[in-house]
Amino acid sequence: MNNLFYTTDINEGNIILKDQEAIHCSLVLRKKVGEIIRVIDGKGNLYKCGIDTLNKRSVECTILDSEFHEKSERVTIAVSPTKNRDRLEWMIEKLVEIGSNEIILMNTANTERTRTNFERLEKKIISAVKQSLRFYLPRITEMEFNDVLKLDFQSKFIAHCYDDLIKVDQNSNKSIKQLVLIGPEGDFSRKEVESASNHDFKGLNLGKYRLRTETAAILALSRFQ
Repeated sequence: MNNLFYTTDINEGNIILKDQEAIHCSLVLRKKVGEIIRVIDGKGNLYKCGIDTLNKRSVECTILDSEFHEKSERVTIAVSPTKNRDRLEWMIEKLVEIGSNEIILMNTANTERTRTNFERLEKKIISAVKQSLRFYLPRITEMEFNDVLKLDFQSKFIAHCYDDLIKVDQNSNKSIKQLVLIGPEGDFSRKEVESASNHDFKGLNLGKYRLRTETAAILALSRFQ
């Protein structure tokens, strides 16, 4: 399974690849009519398909076989977006590759970035899912910090740099849905940490060194996964 393609255009035994997926299939990989390709829908389904027609605008296929994969991603990362676009996109790619269930770009008191190109990020997510041979497309949303605190999760953590507050290691139970908050470059405010504690968030210990936002997010997710 060297290459995966992604589409949601699936109907009655047929699959159609469009836009960049069609270009990648027909022009980049130079696939031909009759060849077999594998396609995901981002919802756990893997389709084995035979190519019927193709060009740079559209690739039409017949589904030959399919299999469903159970979801292994359980951790949602809520992270304050970095103001540098390249660092943000790199972080999103790595979170997807490691296996994030959902990514929330969280506006906090010290968040500096105000505008995010979600269409561009979604393309990065699709590319990372295919590259890492995953079967689920994580959702990416934007929320205010106080709204994130109200989300219903079985286990909730917040990573921060206040030495005078108690920190505990992450829960070892990987079968439950978990939410991890990662702050901005200036860290969470003390008020935000206290508010999170009042909403049953536990402090997450990522070590004694101060980390960049993207490094902290990747380290936290890798520990849970």
